[in-house]
Amino acid sequence: MKAWLGALVVVLASASWVQAATPAVSGSWVAQTEGVRVAVPGREIHSRALRGAAPPDAQIARISWQYATPPGALLEAWLCHPQRCLRLNGARGQSEGLAGLSAAQPLHFRFRLGQDARPVQVNGLQVIVDHRRPAAAKAQKTVGQ
Repeated sequence: MKAWLGALVVVLASASWVQAATPAVSGSWVAQTEGVRVAVPGREIHSRALRGAAPPDAQIARISWQYATPPGALLEAWLCHPQRCLRLNGARGQSEGLAGLSAAQPLHFRFRLGQDARPVQVNGLQVIVDHRRPAAAKAQKTVGQ
């Protein structure tokens, strides 16, 4: 009986440690911006900044994006945070490639035409940023109030 009770205590302690180390989901924000025309092969074009409301300590958990181009467009695309860019593998998708970076910072799309590509109008630029607040910061704020 003592061995079973000891094992139960270890399991419960492990579960509470994992729960304490897992960041709490805080929310998400959505932003859209006007399209851009990418006309010169090899030259990068940036969209306007995409901003949303997030607590100052919120961290990106996952990003979803979408944009629209004509069929067959030869275009490279990135989604950029002030600290780094994420190469996009298609006009729609989601990634955790920027996870841990500040969700309060603006993002922007970056596009570049391939060599010998025709000019392209890129429309429907949108991001959804799911963010989390670190568990320690949330616990400190709750205790301090």
